[in-house]
Amino acid sequence: MSTSTRHIDVSPPRRLGAPHLALALAILSLPGSLLPWDWFSAGGIVIGVPLALAGLVLGLRARRDPAATTGLRRMGTAAAALAVAVLLIPVVWIIASVLG
Repeated sequence: MSTSTRHIDVSPPRRLGAPHLALALAILSLPGSLLPWDWFSAGGIVIGVPLALAGLVLGLRARRDPAATTGLRRMGTAAAALAVAVLLIPVVWIIASVLG
């Protein structure tokens, strides 16, 4: 006679793709914020800012994920930091164009 026990997993589902996607979006937002200014006016705002915002949101979600490992949390932190830096680029660009 064998006895088997069944376990029910009640932990939240893992979102392992969020830190990777956040870092990818943050990295893509950097050239998306710098390069399009020569192509058309407000190009960095149209292309780079939405990518950076998505990278920031996903990076912050990855940092708060209780199922994430330390490495994944650090990846989320790096994505959020890069996204904030990219969000400051259009602000500096606009101020420089107004003053210059």
